[in-house]
Amino acid sequence: MAHSIVSDSELLMRSAEVFRTYGFEGTSLSRLSQATGLEKASLYHRFPGGKQQIALAVAEGTRAWLQQNLFEPLKEPGDPRKKLRAVTEQLRLCYVDGTMPCSFEVLSLAGGTAELNEILRGALQAWLKAFAEIAKESGLPVSEARKRAELAIIQIEGSLILGRVLDNTKAFHKVLDELPALLTRE
Repeated sequence: MAHSIVSDSELLMRSAEVFRTYGFEGTSLSRLSQATGLEKASLYHRFPGGKQQIALAVAEGTRAWLQQNLFEPLKEPGDPRKKLRAVTEQLRLCYVDGTMPCSFEVLSLAGGTAELNEILRGALQAWLKAFAEIAKESGLPVSEARKRAELAIIQIEGSLILGRVLDNTKAFHKVLDELPALLTRE
């Protein structure tokens, strides 16, 4: 393999694609090496903890992406439905229009560490909170806002599984199209 220089952000993006394609167990240093263009020794140099450490970095990257592209935009002033429509566009990009699985799904499968699970749990709780907050902002009572936030994430995640298994992303598109109505007061 030719010597390659890959930025940290590019390395994590390519690594995330491998994890999302093969799952935690199916991801190997060989696959990560091939995807990143780096030799295994270079991967170990950057991530001495190997696959586990790379998975942690990918999970942290997922959390940071959610923070920047979902949580923060939902806190901005403005119409809740308009903010939610902008967020749905970011979700379309993140999930490659419904064709790629969620990092939460693939990284939470067997083989991950307690530390990895804690990062995923924190990120998912923050996502629930962000959706519940926008629902409350629109005028929904606290309990209804939380219920709808959970339902929204269940629908997003479920639609990704349906799309992958049935090779049809219509459910994903429908869920995102209906997200502003689900999370706001009619």
